[in-house]
Amino acid sequence: MKKHFTFAIRVIIFALITSFVIVLVNYVITPKKYFEDLWPTTSTYKGFYKMDRDSIDVLFLGSSHAAAAFNPQVIYDKYGITSYNLACEQQNLVVSYYWLQEALKYQKPSAVILDAYMLYPFDPSEPLNTSEAFTRMAMDAMKWSKVKWEAIHDICRLDPKQAVNSYIFQNVRFHNRWMDLNENDFEFVKLERHYELKGFSALGQRGTSDSDFEPIIVSNLEAYAEPEELMMQYLDKIVTLCDDNEIDLIITKTPSASWDEFRHNTIQQYANDHNVEFCDFNEYIAYEGSGFKWKKDMNDDWHTNVWGAKRLSRYIAKLLQDDYSVEGEHYDAQYADTEDYYQHVVEDCKISNIKNIEDYLEEIDKPRYTVLVAGKNDISFCATDEVKKAFNKMGFELPTDEYEGYYGVKSDEQVSQDYDRAALHYVGSARNKLVDYAVTSKGYYAGDACSIKIDDVEYAKQGKGINIVVYCNDSRRVVDSVVYDGNMNR
Repeated sequence: MKKHFTFAIRVIIFALITSFVIVLVNYVITPKKYFEDLWPTTSTYKGFYKMDRDSIDVLFLGSSHAAAAFNPQVIYDKYGITSYNLACEQQNLVVSYYWLQEALKYQKPSAVILDAYMLYPFDPSEPLNTSEAFTRMAMDAMKWSKVKWEAIHDICRLDPKQAVNSYIFQNVRFHNRWMDLNENDFEFVKLERHYELKGFSALGQRGTSDSDFEPIIVSNLEAYAEPEELMMQYLDKIVTLCDDNEIDLIITKTPSASWDEFRHNTIQQYANDHNVEFCDFNEYIAYEGSGFKWKKDMNDDWHTNVWGAKRLSRYIAKLLQDDYSVEGEHYDAQYADTEDYYQHVVEDCKISNIKNIEDYLEEIDKPRYTVLVAGKNDISFCATDEVKKAFNKMGFELPTDEYEGYYGVKSDEQVSQDYDRAALHYVGSARNKLVDYAVTSKGYYAGDACSIKIDDVEYAKQGKGINIVVYCNDSRRVVDSVVYDGNMNR
């Protein structure tokens, strides 16, 4: 009897260890996007579960348009309203519906803000209107529960190309990722602690949109656009879910070059029919009321930058406070303690828009940045005395002779540099030796080339002049790459 009992215990222990290994392997091999990515899908959802229960006043849902437009930190700092942005890249309304269901198990928001972009055709070749990869990434981050079980069955019903088993055993879907695994795949415990932006995606480009934009002034109430039928079905489900939980639903649309009067009218009519509000920032009243400036506040033709997001976030927060009695004005350490982190993110965004080299060098001379410099051809034509002086403040001593190559690296307050007419090559590491870099500089006579690689990825613009790459040790990503030739060229 004792032998049978011992054998049974061993079997159970073996089964538990095997199960643990399978779960661990499944998670390691699953693609993830953490805080260092511009679209931190995994951080967004894993971080949501770490928020205090019943501490969130407002939830945001939608595609990347919403992720880049609504900033919980700004909303809290200005109005004391606590919010969380559950939007992500290519979030279709099926994903929005199930993530709202999941969120309501942990929070009791007063309002939900839903972006309308995905109500219209985005990827007609896909049954869910968006890529399978983005749908899967959003669902893989959801905890296992009845909601997730229903969600994946629904997704696979709607999209026959997807299989339920591949959600349960991710190695079935991602078995070919073994050769592409990186640091993030093994450091997920540490990385999932970084959700300071609470789902907001801070984009830093400014003045890059070539589109001319005029806010919509509705002149033809009979102009309508046909939305995606499946997306509208799940919009109905979201409306019902909000009604059942006594949550105010506001449909919104962030500024976008692809939005027009036809789409606006269709959603406005739907909002009227279902007694919900539609706040369209493409329409004249909300656009002007928010103080939005297209050329300054757009990252591209579809997404707001961090400064545009500040305007839209304040506008929607005031709307919530004035019209929906979302009071806010209470202290919450979850938001108060992340203010400094957010300001660092704004600094990162600011760097990529500075046009003056002296101001630029002053801004990047901070311990949290690793700065890599490589000259190409002859840099003496742009290295004026003033420029040399500015570089010297950082510890970089540019060559005084013509036609010489030059490299310089400043990391952890230490400077490594050299200049010569011969080809120069330097390798090193940053962030406690977790990130490798290689810098090459060839002057006019040595081959007229340069390179700045981080983890074997080329980041230098490789233009004639002084190439600069700025890597942020805190956010684990390159925040800017520029070549200075008398002007800042990105």
